[in-house]
Amino acid sequence: MTPLDLSMAFIAIALSIGIISGIRLVARREPEDSLIGLNVATICTVTELVILDEFYGLSFGRDIAFSLLFPGVIGIIAYAKFLRGGVFR
Repeated sequence: MTPLDLSMAFIAIALSIGIISGIRLVARREPEDSLIGLNVATICTVTELVILDEFYGLSFGRDIAFSLLFPGVIGIIAYAKFLRGGVFR
């Protein structure tokens, strides 16, 4: 195995642990924890897809990553604006 293969394996394991911890946060009762956990899992998934796209040359990795990233950002803005009383005043 080359050092690049080892570093890719380490990054994949670290991001998988991040996804699992994000899913654990989603399982909590408070909406703030669920929103944070969802965003952690989304960012880790997006990062892993972009890295796999660069490493293996997948043609669809970036498209899926960007389509996962935008609803999370819109969800945060909607939550902050409408449900928490308008943070952007």
